[in-house]
Amino acid sequence: MSEKYTLSLEVRSVLGKKVSRLRRNGVLPATVYGKGVAPMAVQVDTRSFQDVYRRAGRTALVELQIAGQKPLAAFIHSLQRHPVTRAIIHADFRAVDLRQEIQVAVPLHIAGESPLAARGDAVVNQVMSVVEIRALPADIPAHVTVDISGLDSFDRSIHVRDLVLPPGAALVTPGDELVVNLATTRAAVAEEEAVEAPHEPELVRERREVEEAE
Repeated sequence: MSEKYTLSLEVRSVLGKKVSRLRRNGVLPATVYGKGVAPMAVQVDTRSFQDVYRRAGRTALVELQIAGQKPLAAFIHSLQRHPVTRAIIHADFRAVDLRQEIQVAVPLHIAGESPLAARGDAVVNQVMSVVEIRALPADIPAHVTVDISGLDSFDRSIHVRDLVLPPGAALVTPGDELVVNLATTRAAVAEEEAVEAPHEPELVRERREVEEAE
């Protein structure tokens, strides 16, 4: 059973440039919106948010408990960061209806090891890092695993249609799009070129020996 995440929020009355005061006091300004939910300015304890975001990411449901209102099921949809420190300075929550399917981007996690890559004859080339899927909010996986242990030749590759999704989830990204393939390493290319290259000094030496014999 997936872990349940909860955040306590308060309706925010401080708006505009004045929100910098909230941040100095350890409070993160945020916004809640979604289908059937009027956009709402809220605030949340910064440390509590960071703890939940570190574990839930953007693909796990979070229950938002707002004083005086019914709890909302939501995803952490987007973040705004400070351009220099990269600290989170604002968050957007996307409220959802648990009875309706939604479309989300789910990260791809590489698992296993390619035999060619393990020998140093190839490098794994991950072309795609997220995949779009559609499912009920409760069926959204934290990530989709891409097993590359079957990539034992340069003719093999993994496309979106090869991905294994949990029950209840369907692919939105076109199935023929490339996810992972293998690329030749520089060392392998150099070795192949060395094998194929003609040995000119030996040819010259052979010609000289023939001429001297004549």
